[in-house]
Order: sequence, then C-alpha cells, then structure tokens
Amino acid sequence: MSPRTSPPFRADHVGSLLRPPEVKAARESYRAGTITAERLREVEDDAIRSNVEMQKEVGLQAVTDGEIRRQSWHMDFIYQLGGVSRVDEGQTVEFRTLGGETIISAQGALRVDSKVSLEHTIFGADFEALAAMTTTAMPKQTIPSVNMIYARGGRASIDETT
Repeated sequence: MSPRTSPPFRADHVGSLLRPPEVKAARESYRAGTITAERLREVEDDAIRSNVEMQKEVGLQAVTDGEIRRQSWHMDFIYQLGGVSRVDEGQTVEFRTLGGETIISAQGALRVDSKVSLEHTIFGADFEALAAMTTTAMPKQTIPSVNMIYARGGRASIDETT
C-alpha cells in the first residue's frame, strides 16, 4: 500500500513538545526586559525549526510547532476570545519529573463576562510561520474547543447578568 499524501494519516500527534533551555532563558530575559519581543520570537523560531526537522526525521507527515510559543496549550487561546477575562484565582497543579522533583504550576482561571466571540484571528501568524518552515510535511496546529471554557471554570465562572 502506498503512503497517504493527505489527511487523515496513519499516525497523528497532538500536544506540546518540551521547551529547550534556550527558549526558557529567552522567556526569562523577555520578562526581565533584557530582550525584545522580536528577539524572543527569533529564539522560538529556531526551536520550532528544530522541532519540525525532528518530526520529519521520525517520519511524521504532519508537523506542529510544538506549542513552543504558548504558556498553556489552551488558555493562551481562550484568553484571546472576546467575552472571556483572566482572573487571579486559579488552581494549582503538581507535576513530578522522572527524577522525582515536584513542580507546582499555578493555572489561570477565567470569567465569562459577556457573549463569547472571536474578535481576531488567534495564532494565525504562528501558523503562517510554521507553514513557512516546512515544504514536505503538512503544518497543523492545536486549537482548543469552546467547551474548554466551561471545563476550566464551570458554571461558577459565567456572569449570568450580562
């Protein structure tokens, strides 16, 4: 049987790839104000190019950017929807590394304070950058479904007065 050249492929993948040390350091430098947003994006671009090549080398026909530019695979998207606001109170999640280290991550929370809307293209520029980094594999991007808004806050996060 000849390999497929269009989706759906025999194998697919979803999810974040690990951020290399260079990306972590660049994010810290950006937060500290010692590098520009443009320089941060250059470092992220280098990591994404590397990820694209790795995915192609292992034979994947569709490649992702590894969500390198995102802090959270879904909340970075959801916070950009109209009608959704970030709030301070959130939840804490504990992760354990293979070495036994415990990492505590504070996860953001949200409030739906008006009708949810799409006010601009979210991650469009990121997808265009990914697409420009590959000529042989199909670029793809993870986008959360709308029900993730409810999953993150439930009914208590919805302002029913609006």
